[in-house]
Amino acid sequence: MYDNLDNFYRNLGAVMINPISAIGVVSLKIGQAPIEIIEAFTVPSEKRPDILVEVKRALRVEGLLYLATCNRVEFWVCLTDDQKIIDMRNGLIDFFFKGRETADRRGLEPSCFHLETGRDAVRHIFSVAASLDSVVVGEAQILGQVKEAYKQSQDWDLNDSVLDSVMAAAFNVAKRVRTETDLGRKAVSMASLVSERMERILAEMPEMQIALVGTGPMCVKMAEIIRKKYDSPLIFVNRTASKAEQLAEKYSGRAVTLKDFLEGRHPVDIIISSTSSPEPLFSTHNIDNLIAPGGHLYAFDLAIPRDFAADLASDRRLFYWDIERLNERSQENRRERFRVADQARKIIDDQAVAFVKKEIAQMISPLFYASLSETSSSAEEGLEELFRKKLGHLSEEDRQILHYWSRKLVSRACFAPAKILADQIVETDLEDCLELATLFRGQKRLAAAH
Repeated sequence: MYDNLDNFYRNLGAVMINPISAIGVVSLKIGQAPIEIIEAFTVPSEKRPDILVEVKRALRVEGLLYLATCNRVEFWVCLTDDQKIIDMRNGLIDFFFKGRETADRRGLEPSCFHLETGRDAVRHIFSVAASLDSVVVGEAQILGQVKEAYKQSQDWDLNDSVLDSVMAAAFNVAKRVRTETDLGRKAVSMASLVSERMERILAEMPEMQIALVGTGPMCVKMAEIIRKKYDSPLIFVNRTASKAEQLAEKYSGRAVTLKDFLEGRHPVDIIISSTSSPEPLFSTHNIDNLIAPGGHLYAFDLAIPRDFAADLASDRRLFYWDIERLNERSQENRRERFRVADQARKIIDDQAVAFVKKEIAQMISPLFYASLSETSSSAEEGLEELFRKKLGHLSEEDRQILHYWSRKLVSRACFAPAKILADQIVETDLEDCLELATLFRGQKRLAAAH
């Protein structure tokens, strides 16, 4: 058992600030940060294992999960005792902007970042996994992306036990939101936002040539949508011809290499591009090669970093949509889904509280085991003395029943404070609880002095 109250409160303070308070989020997303800034923090998929290991080392964090989608980049971390979430933001800026020109930092402001720690970070992670914080509220793709990011964190030895427990709870919350609300029904996806605009284009000119650049999930989804409605000629473009050929065979199209496409051997009317290229694929140097004889090009850039160079947005021959422009349309979806989103938010808030309460109770419980052992011994000794002096007439069966209920009541009495304290911590800021604990400890010292 703890020698004195000072030891108890010292250990109590330690479990109260770890690990829940150690969870942190640094987030950048469309509508909050310029797309150029989000691009700067985007790690190319083929380089992620090495770069993210370096990021974890540079930040000196216990755990790291990196999430990159078509509209956000997030770093979920487990901080050490002496770290603040602002340290993480500043460390990420130093890492990703090291050696860059001053001009590259244009648009980099504190408002670009969303920072959370503790249970607010838990709630944020739950919201992202449940698609309540997406550009397109309710879209299902984000959960798969979060699961993939978590798997990568495990495969590359970036995660820790704190992130493990948070992610397990996040996946459960996402499942509950999807099954207990209508949030996922008839959800507007990023692909459907593109499809909505293409319908207007193809309604007048269904024979338009369409190029899908990349072989990722977004291009596959767009191929499915196009083929369900149109017989338009489809070209699948990829650096590796074999991957493009697989999609071309499945969706009745043609496969071409990126090199041939950029050299102008297959001009098109519409380009839908979603690759992981760290540099723009399309620029003023090659755009003339891509435009069909009609003289205009409809371009949908669904990549971060962008596949189209920024200066092409002003080219009069291009009708250009990137993630930011599509985000404007998605706001209508968000407004229409307020009622359902509120239901989902209630589930997320309740589950965030339940998660923190469970974690705190588990962390506090060991502090009460020594008390249980000592109290149980005292209770057993007291019962035996009672049997000798007062209750000698009881049968062995009756004595065993009393022993059973004694152990049960002692156990409840010892661990009830852990549950009550966990409830109190959840309902109050952790820092406030620590302050109250310190104050209470001081009052005990004062009373002992008198």
